[in-house]
Amino acid sequence: MATFDDEDISGDCLQPITPIKIDWLDLSSFGYPDSVGLSSLPGCRFKDTWRDAVRDIEYLKLEDVSDVFVLCTRGELSLYRVPTLLAEYESHGMTVHHHPVPDGLPPAIGQLLDILREIGEAIQQGKRALVHCFGGLGRTGVVAACLLLNLDDKMTPEHAVRKVQELRGTRAIQTVKQYNFIHDFRSARDEFLKAAATSVASA
Repeated sequence: MATFDDEDISGDCLQPITPIKIDWLDLSSFGYPDSVGLSSLPGCRFKDTWRDAVRDIEYLKLEDVSDVFVLCTRGELSLYRVPTLLAEYESHGMTVHHHPVPDGLPPAIGQLLDILREIGEAIQQGKRALVHCFGGLGRTGVVAACLLLNLDDKMTPEHAVRKVQELRGTRAIQTVKQYNFIHDFRSARDEFLKAAATSVASA
């Protein structure tokens, strides 16, 4: 892919090239150390943030990221001037898992379970996965917290939120709906799986 935007932007407009910040979720107790990373949007060009998408992706490759979970909508990718980001990931040999979630909201429970299943499949194969939305705080934080709760039945929602905030900062997990979703995750998961099993049994 040659460009990310119809407008040619010189390197002088970009921020000093520093590697995009990836925070690795501590899954070592489950046998998957440094296997799931959390970040903001690679290549973002919005307001005071001007990154280089290709260089960000090349850095992800250096970090052995093979699977990318993108929570931004296509409208957001256009707004933040990376409309062809998904295709660019693929052109670099990465597997794209696009699960768009509106900003400020949690995913639907079925959508989240798909995300968790796909993350699980990736890390069980020894792959490294990256999860990102725009800021890497709200939607990404919800996925990270629910991943922890799904892996460890003894962990409380409060502990999961705290672990994510220790990693990404106190602004991680941003709205009441997102907090409530995390607190209700296990019951919603169990109800969803029970309904799915009942549907299959009655088919």
